[in-house]
Amino acid sequence: MSKPIKTTSAKIDGAPTPHNTPSSVLASSFLKNGNPTRAVPQTIHEEDITSALAKNPQLLASIQDKLGNLVGQDSGYISSLPLAVRERIYALKKLQQDLFELEKDFQLEMFALEEKYLQKYAPVHKRRHEIVTGKQEPTAREIEIGKQVEDDLDTLTEEPEEEQEGDEEEKITGIPSFWLTAFENLPMVSQTVTSVDAEVLEFLTDVRLEYLTEGKPGFKLTFYFDTENPFFSNAQLSKTYYYQSELGYSGDFIYDHAEGCDIQWADNESNVTVSVEKRKQRNKTTKQVRTIEKITPVESFFNFFDPPKLPTKGGKSLPGASDNEADDDDDDDEEEEEDPEEVAELESRLALDYAIGEEFKDKLVPRAVDWFTGAAIEFEYDADQIDDEEDDEDDEFDSEEEDDDDDQEGDDGEDSGDESEPNDFKQPGNNAKEQPPECKQA
Repeated sequence: MSKPIKTTSAKIDGAPTPHNTPSSVLASSFLKNGNPTRAVPQTIHEEDITSALAKNPQLLASIQDKLGNLVGQDSGYISSLPLAVRERIYALKKLQQDLFELEKDFQLEMFALEEKYLQKYAPVHKRRHEIVTGKQEPTAREIEIGKQVEDDLDTLTEEPEEEQEGDEEEKITGIPSFWLTAFENLPMVSQTVTSVDAEVLEFLTDVRLEYLTEGKPGFKLTFYFDTENPFFSNAQLSKTYYYQSELGYSGDFIYDHAEGCDIQWADNESNVTVSVEKRKQRNKTTKQVRTIEKITPVESFFNFFDPPKLPTKGGKSLPGASDNEADDDDDDDEEEEEDPEEVAELESRLALDYAIGEEFKDKLVPRAVDWFTGAAIEFEYDADQIDDEEDDEDDEFDSEEEDDDDDQEGDDGEDSGDESEPNDFKQPGNNAKEQPPECKQA
């Protein structure tokens, strides 16, 4: 019986391997199954990269995270400059700091100027309040000038026929649901107003603004309610927005925090910020029955007066937590890292809260009647439409350039006259689908 053949693990010097064989040889070699190896494409197309990243969102997120860490990193260019040049840059930094100080003075004077003119607006706002609430009727001159304004703006709607003396309906006082209607037409605010909130806002009689000129800069919004309001005992609700003392890089004040007020609800049934669920419970010993109320917070416009709170230093104080709870948890949370999802949610709530306050300040208070009639919506829609049309024109111009490039490439391909390739063979990237235009928001 012959001995089995022994294999040796000795390495043969100079034997061809994938590591020492030129790619040109590999491209022309044949595998055991007779199929030639495919040549690696020399060019990676952008469409292929986009398609690969779309199929692998984890890879895309990882790349974005890595690129985000590179933002703001020192490239070493400034430190490589000669000393004299670097000193001149330091001098420019000092001059820029001087500009920041002047910009701060400018912003403070702007606040003082706005407060000055707000005092001049006060008689006009008071007159508006009197007409809305029906305390006084408008004069014939006010009505005539208002009609002329409508004619100039070309927003006059067809007026109904005048009522006959014999067909007079019940006398209406002021303008019913004036502020509620304005709220519902204000886009960002309307998203927070529920059907239950609307019942409470029927008693809203005025919204006023004042600027803070002492201490921290900011502004205060005050909402006045009818004394016959059955939902809460407050005659007015207020909310104050504060800015940081230092300016942001853009030269504007940065939002710091907001302070609301406590609403004295008549009872839990009247409180529109909570849902009350009642259930009966029987005592096993005494057999007595008692009613238990389960209170659950719900979305409501009146949460606006209980703004989200920033985390306390040294701990992770969640919005709505009391000061004692925050102090008790300081030691436990001091070493814990903040949850990114909670931080993102809090930042989103703070941004929304500030944006709503700005809408009240810049849009509702000075243009209340236009938000009541809906005319302000048309003006905003026209402005947004102009921005969208400009974006569409830019996209169309870009697409025309791409079409021209494609046509030029196609002409070059036809002129070449090379018909040696089979019809079913396509070069990598030529069959990639055209990507949709980038979605841009105004």
